[in-house]
This record gives sequence, C-alpha cells and structure tokens, in this order.
Amino acid sequence: MKEMKKYIAIGHWDDSKNTVSTASCDISKKNFIENLKGNGFIAYAVLTEKAFNEMKSMDIFELIDKVQKLTSNYRKWNEITDYIEQCADIMALKLENAQ
Repeated sequence: MKEMKKYIAIGHWDDSKNTVSTASCDISKKNFIENLKGNGFIAYAVLTEKAFNEMKSMDIFELIDKVQKLTSNYRKWNEITDYIEQCADIMALKLENAQ
C-alpha cells in the first residue's frame, strides 16, 4: 500500500476568483489533482510538502524561477509567487493540519 503524502494547491474555487490554497493527504499528486477538480477547485500550482518547505526559504529570485517551472500558465506566475511569499505561514498551517 502506498504511503500517503501531503500536497498543497494554490488556485481558486469555482464560485470565487480569490486566490487561496488547500491541502490534503493523498496517495499521489495525480489523485490529489483529480480530487480537487471533483470538489470544484481550479489549481494553478500543486506542491508536495517537501517542495513547499524548500520554497518558503528561497529568496524572491529563486522563488520566481521555481514558480515558472511549476506551471506553464505565465499569467499566474506573479500571483503564485506573491501568494507563497505573503501566505507561507497560512500554507504551512494547512499542510500541518492536512488529513
């Protein structure tokens, strides 16, 4: 049986355009993304707990470079970077409480 891993997604819910994050445990990143879609979440970027922990300690230039590799949606690069930079503490708490 596969071990559950923690994932966090940055995006928005169907009924809102506000950028938020949501976290959960799942058996794979693909499964996590499918569950998000089924619950009406539009993900701009999905991170593992390990990747997030690495990103929150990066300087702004490293963070921008990493975000550009996360998604091909260049229109969301600044939004994702700003969200991680400004809401890393909230994201860390969501990951800590993820089930």
